[in-house]
Amino acid sequence: MSTKKTPELLLPKFGEQLVNLGIISKEHLSLALDHQKKVKIIHPDETPPLVGQILVQLNFLSQSDLDSAVTDLFIKLKDALEDSNHKLESRVEERTRKLEQAIRKIKKLNDSKSEFVSNISHELNTPLTHIMGYTCLFLDGSLGEINQDQKEALGTIKLAADRLGELITDLISFTDIENDVLVIQPMPTSPSDICKKAFSSCLKAANKKSIHLVQQCQDELPEITADRDKISWVVKQLLNNAIKFTEPNGYVLLKVKLNHNFVDFSIFDTGIGIPENKINDIFEPFHQLDGSTTRSAGGTGIGLTISKEIIKAHNSKIIVTSKLNKGSEFTFSLPIVDGLS
Repeated sequence: MSTKKTPELLLPKFGEQLVNLGIISKEHLSLALDHQKKVKIIHPDETPPLVGQILVQLNFLSQSDLDSAVTDLFIKLKDALEDSNHKLESRVEERTRKLEQAIRKIKKLNDSKSEFVSNISHELNTPLTHIMGYTCLFLDGSLGEINQDQKEALGTIKLAADRLGELITDLISFTDIENDVLVIQPMPTSPSDICKKAFSSCLKAANKKSIHLVQQCQDELPEITADRDKISWVVKQLLNNAIKFTEPNGYVLLKVKLNHNFVDFSIFDTGIGIPENKINDIFEPFHQLDGSTTRSAGGTGIGLTISKEIIKAHNSKIIVTSKLNKGSEFTFSLPIVDGLS
């Protein structure tokens, strides 16, 4: 015995729905279900007839009444589905509206934050300039003679002021990047000059930490097309990072070489290294690879973020290779003048 494919197949608990509609009694449904069970026992390998078919066979329901009931139930299911979809659409629209409001609020707060950081950074520059200017006047004797203790104290003040100036510059650069106003001024630039300038500016920090700082810069390198000040800042930033995360008596190498129509800048260290799954994270703003190490090393946590964006603005990228507890290498390439023509 096979079951005829009818719309009843699509209606769950069809018999109970017929009872709820008052079309059949509970006793009729019970008898129909008992009949269905008996068919299953007698013909276990065959699909038993549907409840609606049995009700018609037992004369508890006419075929026309069955068809009418099925149609009515389909209409109710259709209406219920449409109502459910309408409510779902309304909920989605409401959630979307609230999400858009939240995004606008977050953007407004972020814009306010960026504006505040930018304004306060520029405002700090004015008193800092006075501090640095008068400190230099005292140190060079323009305001009278000072003793050795005073000179050492003023030297400490100057170092702190220089560091504060660097932090303010970093914050200004970061807000420029956040506001998509990072401006670069590419021009013919000597990679050798960039290498020497960055190396000399980091030599004191390396010596203070007993780090062996080495440079390998090819002679007579061709000029590159780059923003000299910003690329010099990036190289210095990468060197300082390497020094920070390298133990005393370790090595930091700055290597600059010609590679076809490009000049490769590489900064290699024998420092703590970076886990492979954390390499992308180090370029996120304010990210700390190792909380305790970062705190002892200092820094704002935005240097690599700024470096990445500066190199990106030069149509290049910083490539990082690293082994945990072995060291890291940061490399980027810039085109030589007319090298791609």
